[in-house]
Amino acid sequence: MALGQLVHPAPASRRDSLWEDCRNSLGIARLLVQERRPEELVATACRMAVESACRAALDHRGIVYDGDLQGTLGRLGAPLDLGVGGLRGTQRLAEAERAVGWVATRLRSEAPERTWGY
Repeated sequence: MALGQLVHPAPASRRDSLWEDCRNSLGIARLLVQERRPEELVATACRMAVESACRAALDHRGIVYDGDLQGTLGRLGAPLDLGVGGLRGTQRLAEAERAVGWVATRLRSEAPERTWGY
């Protein structure tokens, strides 16, 4: 099966687990920025938060994540300027929060039975 190929929709528990990973990564990113930790750690936590959010959205639709974060954001219909690359510290965190917020809004419209808080 090719990456990105449609499969049967994932069970909500896997989707929800990915969303919890997103929330945890975003919380870690916030703490790392607050503690002025190395930028590499902040970048990793922010990327993991956005990637987990995207994976939850893809899993909800039954689509396999292909490892291309920017491409996935595009396939989900995200604004072209949405992403976490090239920024630092609080700006990187703010952009990650914006990306996760965008995915949360998208998921709320597709699965309104859940709050999709972050």
